[in-house]
Amino acid sequence: MEVSVVLNLHRESLLLTPTLLSLEACAHEARKAGISVELIAVFDRTDGATREAFNAQRLEGFSRIETVEVNVGSLGLARNAGIERATGEYIWTSDSDDLVSSNAIVALLETARNNPNPDVVVFIEYLCAFGDRYHNVRYFDSKYLTAGDFALHHPYISRIFVPRAAFDQCGYDDLRVASGFAYEDWHLNCNLRARGYDMVVAPDTVIFYRQRNGSLLRQADAASSRLIPHGPLFDRKVFLADVQRSRSQGGDWAKLVRERQEIASADNTALFTSSSKLMGYLRDAVELEPEIEPYRVESAGSYSPMPWSPAHWGMQLENLYRMIGGETFTDIVLLPWLRPGGGEKYIMQVLDRIAEQAPDSRLLVVAGESAPRHEWVSRLPAGSVFLDICNAFPALNEVERDAMTIRALLAVSSDGARLHLKSSGFAHRLLDSFGPVMGASFRIVYYRFCDGTYSWQGKIRRGPWGMSVMRKHLPGFWKVVTDCNAVLDDDQRFLGPLPSYEVVYAKCDVPRVVDAGRAVQKRLLWASRVDVQKRPERLLQIATALKTAGVNVEIDAFGSADAGVDVKAIFGSSTGLAGAKVNYRGGFSSVSDLPIEKYDAFIYTSDFDGLPNVLLEMLGAGLPAIAPDIGGIREVVIDGVTGKLVNSVDEASLIAAYVDAVKEIYGDWEATLQLGLRARELIAAQHGADVFAERVAGALDLGWLDSRKVS
Repeated sequence: MEVSVVLNLHRESLLLTPTLLSLEACAHEARKAGISVELIAVFDRTDGATREAFNAQRLEGFSRIETVEVNVGSLGLARNAGIERATGEYIWTSDSDDLVSSNAIVALLETARNNPNPDVVVFIEYLCAFGDRYHNVRYFDSKYLTAGDFALHHPYISRIFVPRAAFDQCGYDDLRVASGFAYEDWHLNCNLRARGYDMVVAPDTVIFYRQRNGSLLRQADAASSRLIPHGPLFDRKVFLADVQRSRSQGGDWAKLVRERQEIASADNTALFTSSSKLMGYLRDAVELEPEIEPYRVESAGSYSPMPWSPAHWGMQLENLYRMIGGETFTDIVLLPWLRPGGGEKYIMQVLDRIAEQAPDSRLLVVAGESAPRHEWVSRLPAGSVFLDICNAFPALNEVERDAMTIRALLAVSSDGARLHLKSSGFAHRLLDSFGPVMGASFRIVYYRFCDGTYSWQGKIRRGPWGMSVMRKHLPGFWKVVTDCNAVLDDDQRFLGPLPSYEVVYAKCDVPRVVDAGRAVQKRLLWASRVDVQKRPERLLQIATALKTAGVNVEIDAFGSADAGVDVKAIFGSSTGLAGAKVNYRGGFSSVSDLPIEKYDAFIYTSDFDGLPNVLLEMLGAGLPAIAPDIGGIREVVIDGVTGKLVNSVDEASLIAAYVDAVKEIYGDWEATLQLGLRARELIAAQHGADVFAERVAGALDLGWLDSRKVS
């Protein structure tokens, strides 16, 4: 046999007859041209009605007909089953609900045999979509395309005409919608391109492509990540070589770009309807299928699969690969930015442990949200690669950057790579778009910190956002790492048992400690970000209440303001009632910059939190803390043991609770000094380097801990 038509059938009994009559017309034309054609019909979980519709047609144009029964529920595997039984020199794949022009087999075979490169894939030139939607498409030879264009989207259709020998090298993958990946035809064509196959079109051929809501393509579009798996075409060396070869082909890249633009902007409907030959094939199709409305074909919109612009994200992938370099990474970290912050510091501590405990690890850190600076890049472990994806590709929008990012991550990760995600808009966009793919391709480590809150009817309530993320994506996470038991306990209240959660207390470095026998200073220290969450405006209320109660103490506040926060409006230079005042001392970069020895205790005023680093560091330095009973704070501020824990049902009683705690601090100074000593002991035992290293190693499967590597 010269040509084997491999026809896939499922449950299309009411659509099948026009398809079979169309293929029969092709086979007759081929027979008249002296071409032998066989039909391999693959029935995959087919119903009786579809078998009856098939058997009702005599199909005399084919030299041989064979039926194959499979039970795989997969278009790719079903195609492979038919190809295995095919004996033709060339394979032409076919689906059970489309029609083709009667010259198709003759033109496809002639085009393949006339191509200088015997490794060739041939496609039909025109596609006329009908049914739910109408549009007209024209396909072009792959000399106009690069590997970047194949990354962006599939520039061809699912039906290919290719030498049988091609399937000795590669076949269709089983890309069920549930895998997150999809489009076995796109994936196959990428693999063939990577192996040096040319892709050309047979002139003056047409496929009448049925658009229907229940089609496999529509299901894949709706339920998948609209992404194909990683393959050889997207290996960095292969990809870069392909793009460079395409750019140098003919020696005039600018000319090729102009030709691409002309192709993309052409009116394919006008080109189709101006051809008497093509319009004849339209008349033939209308005779076979009443649902093809010719006047709608004649007035349909024109669509081009040719992405003419060299600036689309598929082409920008070349630049991204060059930025990343040639390494393969064991750990990939997705952050909004690398700026000073508690969550970022915690993850940096984990990365330091990975680098020390697993010296063969390689780290890629990707920042995905707009930031003018990334101050902590210098703090990454030696040898890490940092990429600011947002500023590096400002011309791309979020959707384009995200698609390019996930395509690159699949290419540069090692088998079993860990993908570390900090809660952020960047990470959640990727999860929403590519969650199943990410879960199937990486061991996802999600860092779970405290949720935001809101006030309703005078009570602080937990915001819904974090819980929504966990319910949507938790099944795809390998591990959820949190810095306190409070987060685990709160989530278990709503989600039930959570075996994937790992509580790893943050490592607390204590650069210096206060004198355990120091005298009273009558000064309290507040240090944090100046933002809505931390509620710094409470300080003036506390100072006023202290002054009114006759407690003569000063409060100094340190911290940099978040964008949009007016420090003067919060602290200002004015005094409160009764002459109370808070001294704002400006920002600080680390606790070691603060004159902690001048203070008697640390005061914290946040509305919601997990287990803040600044609190750990103050306790580790020996300053007892006065802090609200929120999040994981009670795990270090143990009332009467390491500090004073305040709680209340409303704002007024909360301020009063702070005042009472301050009175207790100064009411028994010897007991307060003991609070500081016990605070140092607790932090050393619970947040020391050794215990942190052990917990990270256990949580992230780093192997047995070598104590000599603990810094």
